[in-house]
Amino acid sequence: MDNSWIRQNVALKEAHAELLTLTATRNQSMRATWLDPVSGRQELVIVEVCQERFPSLTSVLPEVAWDEREIHDVFGYVPEGHPNPRPLLRTPRWPENFRPLRERPDVRPTWQDADPDNPALTVEGNGVTVMKVGPTHAGIIESGHFVFSLMGENVLHLDTHLFQNHRGVESLLESQTVDGVASIVTRICAADTVSHQTNWALAVEALSGYEAEAAVSLGRVVLLESERVLSHLNDLAQIPAGVGFQVAHQQALAMKEDWQRGLQGMYGHRFLFDTVRPGWVAPPDPENLLRLVYALRRAWTPWQHLVEGHHGFNDRMADVGVTTHADVVRFGGQGVVSRAAGKGFDARTLLPLYQDLRPVPVVESGGDVRARFNVRVREVEASLRLIEDAAARLRRETAAGDIPWSPQDGHSGQVAVYTESPHGLNVHDVTMDNGRVVRYHIRAATYRNWPLLAHAVPGNAVADFPLINKSFELCYSCADR
Repeated sequence: MDNSWIRQNVALKEAHAELLTLTATRNQSMRATWLDPVSGRQELVIVEVCQERFPSLTSVLPEVAWDEREIHDVFGYVPEGHPNPRPLLRTPRWPENFRPLRERPDVRPTWQDADPDNPALTVEGNGVTVMKVGPTHAGIIESGHFVFSLMGENVLHLDTHLFQNHRGVESLLESQTVDGVASIVTRICAADTVSHQTNWALAVEALSGYEAEAAVSLGRVVLLESERVLSHLNDLAQIPAGVGFQVAHQQALAMKEDWQRGLQGMYGHRFLFDTVRPGWVAPPDPENLLRLVYALRRAWTPWQHLVEGHHGFNDRMADVGVTTHADVVRFGGQGVVSRAAGKGFDARTLLPLYQDLRPVPVVESGGDVRARFNVRVREVEASLRLIEDAAARLRRETAAGDIPWSPQDGHSGQVAVYTESPHGLNVHDVTMDNGRVVRYHIRAATYRNWPLLAHAVPGNAVADFPLINKSFELCYSCADR
């Protein structure tokens, strides 16, 4: 066993580095990419796979438990020493030797006639009830299967079965050209589409040595922050819905709809698809943008007074679904979930896109539903200020796209790029050879936060789950990539 692989990764974790990606390649190797949260410097750790096996990091770095299980499912490499090596993506319907990223099959696999779901881990004993929720849900929602072990109303254990609609996006991206990647990446997830698009643009620009002009960078900031406002407004509507606070729920949904219609008027799409590509961004109209922000503020202020002044609502959120700072560090939690538990990391502070705007991370310490709600409230306000600042700067800049993007043929190399999506750190690890994708690995923030959600639910009442789930408000599509 290669102990240096374990030592190097543990040392980086202990130095407070952020894990960007842990992934594998066809050439019998594994790589972990780490980010220094102060300097922004990246460090790459590589280990060779020996006889289809590699030393598992999960026992000492629990945040990679899913990564290693996924690598086993799609590459066939065995994480030796993994404490829970059951399938993650793979289901009983997969053919025995089907490893979709290990080799590209010439024909579509023949799916097995078997149960579509893997066995669940449950608590056994007298008085324990097993309750299953999903994968089909009552609302307009992606598929997720949740298996609860209950003692009366109390949750003892939650086993999450996601990846119900796994689409094979990483396999689909292989061999694609620059133009071919764009239409796929923009549709990985509607909630984080701008973040995914921006990652792809940054990857190509890094490999080509292109530095975007100021107007392009500012236009991307406007889109990223507009997406954050849209996502947070939806989440801030759903949390009151979880406790029957319908006035707050409906008013927040109305704000979200007005914001979304305003974005559609400016960019032509309600979810901001196809607004970022290498060397380019859809240019916003600063005056229309400022009018949209002003209109939102008029509705936002009375809504904020409503929710902050409702003691019953705030009491209901308190001490529910608590995640501690230690939990967040251990599981590699990201985004709102992390910052609500006292960890101040926000990738925007490292991104050159934001270098002149100086975003300040919003941090709470409670780690409960109320803390996550409050972080979102404050982040909406911070995002609106960033949009206003960027719009003011755009008035002084040349129109986005004045410096033409001239893509060079034959991009080659490997790069890990990231943005701070509405859900947290979103990373794309891209390897290209002569202008075509060799390996494209996507690690969205929700992938890190799903195990943390499962850890936060036990110890609460089963009736608390909708509230906890909505306060995490994780993305299914980013996991079903």
